[in-house]
Amino acid sequence: MKGDVTTQVDLTGLSADQTVNDLCYEILRRAGEPMHYRDVASLLLQVKPLETRTPENSVYSRMLTDDQDRFARVGPGVFGLRTVSDQAEPPPPASTASQPERKVRIPLFPLYSEMALLLPILDGQPRAYLQGLFSQIAELRGTPQEPQDWTAPDEWIPQRLSGTEQQLAMAIWKGSKRQVNPRHTRGHWYLAKGYDLLAEEQDEILRLTARGQDFIQNPSGDTVQLIDRQEGLIKLLSIVAERGPGRRGDFLPEWSRYLQAVSNFNSDSTFKDTLRRRLLNLVDRELVARSGITYQITQSGLDHLERVGVDQTWIQAPPEELPQLYDLANQQRQTIREQLGNLLSEMDPYQFENLIRRLLEEMGYQGVETTSPANDKGVDVVGDIEVGITSVREVVQVKRHRQNIQRPVLDALRGSLHRFSAVRGTIITTSGFSKGTRDAAFERGAPPITLIDSGKLVDLLIEHELGVRKKAIEILELDEQALLSEGEETE
Repeated sequence: MKGDVTTQVDLTGLSADQTVNDLCYEILRRAGEPMHYRDVASLLLQVKPLETRTPENSVYSRMLTDDQDRFARVGPGVFGLRTVSDQAEPPPPASTASQPERKVRIPLFPLYSEMALLLPILDGQPRAYLQGLFSQIAELRGTPQEPQDWTAPDEWIPQRLSGTEQQLAMAIWKGSKRQVNPRHTRGHWYLAKGYDLLAEEQDEILRLTARGQDFIQNPSGDTVQLIDRQEGLIKLLSIVAERGPGRRGDFLPEWSRYLQAVSNFNSDSTFKDTLRRRLLNLVDRELVARSGITYQITQSGLDHLERVGVDQTWIQAPPEELPQLYDLANQQRQTIREQLGNLLSEMDPYQFENLIRRLLEEMGYQGVETTSPANDKGVDVVGDIEVGITSVREVVQVKRHRQNIQRPVLDALRGSLHRFSAVRGTIITTSGFSKGTRDAAFERGAPPITLIDSGKLVDLLIEHELGVRKKAIEILELDEQALLSEGEETE
């Protein structure tokens, strides 16, 4: 609203005897346009004092959880009134009204980039052809002892499929410019069917819907935002923002609790698979960045959180403040990463070797020793690591350089493995690696050499808290509904 909102809404006739929800409704009705919850609270307090230290949050929570569903959040912290056509269906009976909607339901969750390629290809195809393709592939899966190789569609499609199923599979593979493997499209179909991206006409022909077109044409449009909210991607993005940088296992406990409340998924393996696939989706869209095995939210991810809004099933704090907190935490992480990287590049070489020794010990290596500088044959640290039920010797070369490591360094380390009875090696550097070095790291028939560049090294040091200290900051969330329900039970 323009001007001083507290002077533009007529409060005549409003009474402290009215409920907070009814007063909020009357204020918005008389205003005639959406208002920020803080402005609503400012006006409401002129009529009815609230016995709470956070009256603004109380007003926000009441409008968000109104049992008559009269309020619609139209922007960050901004509420309007629902019109008759906007009114949601009547709330369920009291016994189930407090239960979250069972909304996360798509298994085998796909990449949106693949969906955008696949939908136009399926437009106009008989559904029977697609079901036939799924059936033929299911019959050809093989066994755990003799699994089928599905990595080369140009080869397996003509060899294993026939008829219309072969034609459709080849149309998917070539039509997507070899980006979508027909073997792995069942999850795409679940998503298309579950969110009406494709519709089936009377002649059982699949047709692209208006929602499907919006999905393809608007990567941040209404359809994508709807799916993100419904399928937990917004919740997962907020988890990564709060807990990252982290590994999948760091996000799993909270993600599992979320799924237990808002889905019919109930096994640990399903929790892990849904987390993995949705993280891949967010990485593919550059909303989350992946470095090795660690994930963290990007600026685009923060912008998406602010644009779509954090999942209100779980967070009752004012939504526009959370992205700011995430942004500050992300800035702090980036600052510390840069400072740590600069410190590593200036360390004494022998101190750097000892730091790597300590890191390997924290990672579970046994018998870690630094070699003699005069006779190390290109090896700086030696240690043993358990691989399955076997203990293997590994040698590590440490390079505190500013220039990329070149191929001869890798070849020299690989040639030194037998002198230390080692089966594999690692090169750790404060810089990076040339393309030739990366290509040679896992040559067929040669001992593997793991390459850890400056970014990955910083990730490992942060993960094992070497050179950094993690401090937890608690964010309080208002749970006024719990207070209200508890008070009702005692009356």
